[in-house]
Amino acid sequence: MTRKLSFWSGLSVCLFWVGTSWAEPSAADRATARSLAGEGYQALQDKDYATAADRFSRADALVHAPTLMIDWARSLVGLGKLVEAQERYEQIVREGVEPKAPKSWQRALSDAGAELSQLKPRLAWITISVSGGEGAHVTIDGVEVPPAAIGVRRAVNPGSLHVSVEAKGFLSQRQALDLREGAEGAVEFKLQPDPDAQQAPPVAAPALASVPVKPHNPTPMYVAFGASAAGLAVGLVSGGLFLSKRSELQGVCNSDGKCQSSHSDTLSQYNTFGTISAIGYGVAVAGAGVGLTLWLINRDTGAATPAKAVLVHPYVGLGSVGAVGSF
Repeated sequence: MTRKLSFWSGLSVCLFWVGTSWAEPSAADRATARSLAGEGYQALQDKDYATAADRFSRADALVHAPTLMIDWARSLVGLGKLVEAQERYEQIVREGVEPKAPKSWQRALSDAGAELSQLKPRLAWITISVSGGEGAHVTIDGVEVPPAAIGVRRAVNPGSLHVSVEAKGFLSQRQALDLREGAEGAVEFKLQPDPDAQQAPPVAAPALASVPVKPHNPTPMYVAFGASAAGLAVGLVSGGLFLSKRSELQGVCNSDGKCQSSHSDTLSQYNTFGTISAIGYGVAVAGAGVGLTLWLINRDTGAATPAKAVLVHPYVGLGSVGAVGSF
């Protein structure tokens, strides 16, 4: 009864000192930490180490104090987690306490140093070696071992251990090891290729994708063919009028193209219609050439067909009118 009363008195002083020395916790945090510490102390007396470790770790997270951490470390020792307990003891020693700190804090620091000295010889050590490949993934009881800890002594908790190694393209391996307190052990793994691992297929060179031909706007092609049709119509109509005037001038004009003065208007119309007809045929041929060229370009052949140059030569004569060209 006196020991329990001493614990609660020390706990109250501890939490009060924390409130004045460390970052100020709230009243609710202090009350919660006090309750958790009480539960943890009772669980530690009952050797319910799992509950004790949980309660002291929670209490210390709310109100950090060496008196809470040392009982947390003692709970971890009871669970056989000597490596984790060592770290809690080491933290108490590293942080130290102020000279004006309560006696409970001073006693916790002193006890932590003494208990740490007794704990260190009890740690077990293991050396894990892996050869025959790279990129090995090593675990101890499912906990990953950093690559920097492979091939060197690593502190572990005493007891039965299961060491596993995995690597891409190699068979998985596992070894069991039983280490007593203070013992040292070693496990060696030589990676073996996995015969069932599928060989990576050769990387084929990417096929050159054909560059799609961007479709052209067909409107200019339609305009060109329309102009050609209009030019042809003008050429035909004016050509017919040209021939009509030609028949009127036959017999009144000589071979040199000189006509009687009374037919000068007819001769002028004859020449005008001939010129218009030639221009119309020229537009028809040019429009057809341009339209055909645009049509060839618009085809999905993947390559443009070279178009020939369009050559148009209109002609007008006394007896004929028209145009010749090539494309």
